[in-house]
Amino acid sequence: LDTLGVRVAKLEKKADNVRITGVLRYDYGDRTGGTIDKTKGGSIATHRWRSRIYVNGQINDDWSYTGRIQADQLINDNEGNEGSKTKFDQASVAGKIGGVKIIAGKTDFAIAGGNVYDDTAEFISASYGKEVKVTAHVGKPLGYGYEKFYGINASTKFGGLSVEAEYDKFENALASADNSAVAATAEGENMDLLTIGLGYQIGDVKLQGYYIDADIDELKAGASDDNDGYVIGAKYKGANRNQPGTWGVWANYYDQGAGTAIAHTMYAGDWSAFNQEGFKGYNIGADITLAKRVVYSLNYYDLENKDGAKKDVKVIWNRVEFRF
Repeated sequence: LDTLGVRVAKLEKKADNVRITGVLRYDYGDRTGGTIDKTKGGSIATHRWRSRIYVNGQINDDWSYTGRIQADQLINDNEGNEGSKTKFDQASVAGKIGGVKIIAGKTDFAIAGGNVYDDTAEFISASYGKEVKVTAHVGKPLGYGYEKFYGINASTKFGGLSVEAEYDKFENALASADNSAVAATAEGENMDLLTIGLGYQIGDVKLQGYYIDADIDELKAGASDDNDGYVIGAKYKGANRNQPGTWGVWANYYDQGAGTAIAHTMYAGDWSAFNQEGFKGYNIGADITLAKRVVYSLNYYDLENKDGAKKDVKVIWNRVEFRF
């Protein structure tokens, strides 16, 4: 019996090394007005089912592995013409060497709370520090028009106040990219980005602001030379997916010049429609936990360009998210 107990304990320990989790999202977005063609711009005016399966493996006490399988199904019309795509789109390891935390592979990456970049990238990063955390990174911003990028971030907290500053350089704008902020950068040229962020937590209210400055070596023909901007926002509470009935509301105001948004975090605001002129406008939203691990969120966006002939877009974006 003692021998059997030891064997069972070993099997249980090995079984705990691998964990599978997932998220299923149903999205629906539509315009209530505006001057941008409905057929353009992300997944707006479509129904979308997005499934993500995560495989998490423990390599040893210090290192872990994460892989992701994603499936998108776009329901484009009422005639059953559905487009779908399934791919193994992320794989990375995370761990530490001494006091340095390492992330390496193809996984999520963000700059300025996602207001500059919030998507998958291939990169390696190294972080050190507790009171003052410093992170250096280098990699490729996949699908967003630059050959490579590198940068450094420093952040700290003083009670409820958080402060961060980051420098990034995006190199060699690609000629084929026309769906991101690289449309403001001439082919083969570089862009330097400086971002400064301030946040403050007051009870259930969180205030956040970012200043963003893009220094582009050479602008693409027709691009605006207004290349800086800011984002300010406030959030009250927030839906906790494990506690039904919890909820939150938020509001954000954007004033971002050309080049300051490469892969913006906004769900469906059509920010990329203004990639050569920059954009300004606002977003308001709310979320609520309908049942354990089932969250509904609603966003409204009202954006317009900062330069050139006026164009604008207004979008309502709905999402129901299931986690397991």
